[in-house]
Amino acid sequence: MYTAAARMQQPRPSWWLRLASSSPYRPQYTLADREDARRSDLIAWLALGMFGVVVIVSPIAIDDVQALIVYLGFVLALILIIALNRAGQIVLAGGLLVSCVAGAVFAYMLSSPLGLTMGQLPNYDTLAAGVVVAASVLPRASGFVVAAINSVLIVADYLLRPHNANVIADAALYSSVTQQTISLLVRPIALQFIFAVIAYLWVRGTDRAIARADRAEEIAALEARELERTRILEEGVGYVRQTIAQWVHGDLRARVPVMPVPALRDMSDDLNGFIIAFSYLSNADYHLRRLQGEVSHLTVALRQWVAGAMPQWPTPSGTALDGVLQILADLRRRASAAPPESAPPQSAPQRATPSPPASPPWNDSTPSERAFQFPPESPQASP
Repeated sequence: MYTAAARMQQPRPSWWLRLASSSPYRPQYTLADREDARRSDLIAWLALGMFGVVVIVSPIAIDDVQALIVYLGFVLALILIIALNRAGQIVLAGGLLVSCVAGAVFAYMLSSPLGLTMGQLPNYDTLAAGVVVAASVLPRASGFVVAAINSVLIVADYLLRPHNANVIADAALYSSVTQQTISLLVRPIALQFIFAVIAYLWVRGTDRAIARADRAEEIAALEARELERTRILEEGVGYVRQTIAQWVHGDLRARVPVMPVPALRDMSDDLNGFIIAFSYLSNADYHLRRLQGEVSHLTVALRQWVAGAMPQWPTPSGTALDGVLQILADLRRRASAAPPESAPPQSAPQRATPSPPASPPWNDSTPSERAFQFPPESPQASP
């Protein structure tokens, strides 16, 4: 099947095909579409060739009014054929083209006032051109139908039209009029069917060649499509491997790009969904490990503090333990800013005074009072 890109790569049709054919304006997706386009192009070129024939034989109609009328009618029929062909009515345009070939021959012969002459008998052979045209622009079996119709018209024209004197004189060369009739008609009739067989075989071979070329083109298109698909798959697999390598190196923000192939697109969606879910779990595991590490550091610092050593307090690290560290820092600042406890006031030194006389044994002082009494001074030697 043709794609839009393949059609854009085809060369632009000539000006005549753009004017007289429908192929440049209709899609050509299937073999039948391309066959119709081929027939439309062929009708356009045949119409152009017939215009050239009309121009070549136009001097015959310079002094013949009836021939001029026939030529003008033929030209108008060709214009109608081109209009139908451009509109996409390929079968109708082809049938009218075949009818124009036979109609032009018989119209020229019937317009002669001389009747059927020996010089007009070769005109029957030209009807074989209509057989070839019919097999080319219509279904190939239609050549046999046109050959049969032309044969009937040849016989009817020979039998019904008055014969010229030269035809009557030619009958003397034969054993009978029937023998003359058969000898004069067998050649153009046989020529019709010979051309029908040749045209049938030629068109069938052409159709088979076109079918083989079409299959070869489709196979080439499939191979090109598979090569392109393989290239895209390899490129997509490369992107996937590159993204997985980034994941392995810790870059979990990397994502598999959008793939043009549906299978790779589904795989990329699955991988991206997996890495998104895995990144959440990885982040949770990372924060848990950090929290466990901070708790371990804080435990060691607290043990050092309790032991009276200088602790190494952990710093805030963005975990849930930062609030606990802030509270401990506040407690340490308050403890360092509080004033020390005041000692009991000491009594001023007093001068030694003579101790009172020793109390007699009968003193009724309490033991506590006796504890604060000074012993008696020992007598000093006089100088």
